[in-house]
Amino acid sequence: MAPFEQTFQTFKELLANDRAASVGAVDEAVWAYPGFVQSLDAQTEALDELSETLARLNASSPFLPMLMDTIDRHRQRLAGPSS
Repeated sequence: MAPFEQTFQTFKELLANDRAASVGAVDEAVWAYPGFVQSLDAQTEALDELSETLARLNASSPFLPMLMDTIDRHRQRLAGPSS
């Protein structure tokens, strides 16, 4: 299975789970796909792709905001300090 499909499957499992996922598990799931690419631009694009994919998943899941916030946090980290 390709890295994106693995990450997508993990997201679906996290969103379908009745129990809250740990912050570490969410962070690991979010970084699994962008971690496969080398440049900062490519990693940012990977995070954008994940955001778009999550928008099409189960919006009623209470864990969706945590996933989206984690993606945003990683995107900010890649952007570096703001001036």
